[in-house]
Amino acid sequence: MKVISDSTAIIHFENHRNKMLKVFKEIGATEFYTTRINYIEILAGATKPAKQRVRKRLHNFTVLEFSEKAIIAANSMAMKYTTDKKHRKDFLIAAIAISNKLPLISANISEFNNIKELNFKPYTI
Repeated sequence: MKVISDSTAIIHFENHRNKMLKVFKEIGATEFYTTRINYIEILAGATKPAKQRVRKRLHNFTVLEFSEKAIIAANSMAMKYTTDKKHRKDFLIAAIAISNKLPLISANISEFNNIKELNFKPYTI
């Protein structure tokens, strides 16, 4: 199954590979995507010496953009939900997942669990 991994899932995979392989197997994940938002978030958070290595690792994911379909999904969601400033990027990540009809894997349960349209695959490690 195709899945979108958020920043936390990608970082957990780097730091807890065996545990995350188990999570992916339980979910049935076989193809991995991420969003441009997550890609930039991870790359911007990397130390200067690590940026090239991190960028190379991120190329293992198909990156989904904030497309016209995602904008439509985000507009619809914005009319239904309210989010605080800290979680607005998560709101946009959810819109990308919804517009691509792909499940989102994340350990950030409180950020995504309340969005009914989202096919959310929470995990804990």
